[in-house]
Amino acid sequence: MAIIALSSAAVMVFQFGRPFGEAVSLSLALMCTMILVHLLIGRSRDRSAVSDAVERLEERMTDLDEDVGNLEGRLTGMEHSMPRRTRAEIDPLFAEVEVLGTLVKQMAEAMSDLETKVEDQQAIAPPPPVQSLPQYPQAPQPAPGYVPANGQNQHYQEPYPQAPAPAVPPHQPFAPPPPPQPGPYNNGAAPTHRDMSELDRRYGVHVQRDGQPPMPSAGLPQSAEEFAELPADPHAAQVETPGPDSAMNELITSALNANRVELYLQPIVSLPQRQVKHYEAFTRLRNANGDSIEARSFLPEAVRSGQIARIDNLLLFRSVQVIRRLMSRNKNAILFCNISSQSLSDETFFPGFLEFVRSNKEFSGALVFEFSQADIAGMSTVEFDRLSALYDAGFRFSVDQIDDMKMDFNSLAGHGFKYGKLNADYLIGRRETNHGHIHPADFGDLLHRYGMELITDHVETESQVLELLDFDVKLAQGNLFSPPRPVRAEVLQGTPAPRKKAAG
Repeated sequence: MAIIALSSAAVMVFQFGRPFGEAVSLSLALMCTMILVHLLIGRSRDRSAVSDAVERLEERMTDLDEDVGNLEGRLTGMEHSMPRRTRAEIDPLFAEVEVLGTLVKQMAEAMSDLETKVEDQQAIAPPPPVQSLPQYPQAPQPAPGYVPANGQNQHYQEPYPQAPAPAVPPHQPFAPPPPPQPGPYNNGAAPTHRDMSELDRRYGVHVQRDGQPPMPSAGLPQSAEEFAELPADPHAAQVETPGPDSAMNELITSALNANRVELYLQPIVSLPQRQVKHYEAFTRLRNANGDSIEARSFLPEAVRSGQIARIDNLLLFRSVQVIRRLMSRNKNAILFCNISSQSLSDETFFPGFLEFVRSNKEFSGALVFEFSQADIAGMSTVEFDRLSALYDAGFRFSVDQIDDMKMDFNSLAGHGFKYGKLNADYLIGRRETNHGHIHPADFGDLLHRYGMELITDHVETESQVLELLDFDVKLAQGNLFSPPRPVRAEVLQGTPAPRKKAAG
């Protein structure tokens, strides 16, 4: 372009005789025009190339859209067909499992009936062996050809068929009957009239004994004495109720007056992680020497003397202080607080107790009141009404020390009981308990069916934990994880416990 511009300037100067300045100006204008034309042509070429590239991309995008549409169709088909095919393959398995479950249930019912029959047979005392029965003296046999004065033959009944008597030589006197053998009723001594009457009644002997009143005629009622049963164990020791323990009563009073009452906490952990989930509060006393006294030592005397309400009052107030601290770190923490059923029936204690828990209603989800199964079994209608008042305030309950699995836990769940505690040895079969037709391994499922949760306590060894994991236990408590530890004094600092309201 520069050469063309210079050539055109030279032609205009030398050929046409134009001035040099005009020729240079025209040559520059020509060169700029050529440059502009070249740029326009280049831009047009680039635009065409970009258009071609965009068209190719659009074609590829169209192809991708078609492929994606095909994939969506295939996935939709799989979504509709896979469940049907899976259901068609699994339904026969479900049917077989259901049949197996029915068979297992029938087998369990049959085993339960068999177990009941065995228990009933074991409960029935076996009849005494024949060889241990007292031998009765035989009535003298009438001589052959002897006819009584009334002209009738003498007849009598024998208790059981007698073997023919051996022949006795004429010169040998008749041997007296052997002495009675020891039996279950006489303990080696001669049978008394009461024993003889009992044996006569059981074995259908109708012979009048010496020293007995005349036998009643057929169809008349027997006397009460004749039908009286002998005691099952006449030598059984009588259980004596322990009397008042004045020393323990004085210790409890002095500990309460001197505020020598300590609060201990034991964690409840999850299995198998062993992560702390909840806590249980225990009350312990200290004597004048500073020795700690566990609840099982002083609770019987505290209940007998009526001081359990003061202990429960102090435990409740301190539990609220502890739960405040726990909720500041873990809002899902729960504290189990043991309460005696006697405190519910205490007209002096319960009104203040109810007012205090209502004023701390925000802790209803974190504070669970715990009662022993023996206390629950002995509760009256008044005590259940007061449980309902606590339930209406939002609080829930736990049943502790379970040893009777035949209890109506469905009814307890309706009264607000949410947890049940069972000794680990009962669950894994190391100790026997009254479970009736409920296998201990199924006790957790039974509680879960009623909306309750099982907690196994008294876990002391690792072998217990391994067996509990086989039973799919979720919560456990015991010294293996942590023994009860005292709460620090600064946690229990606060206002005094709620005062009791006077009755009436």
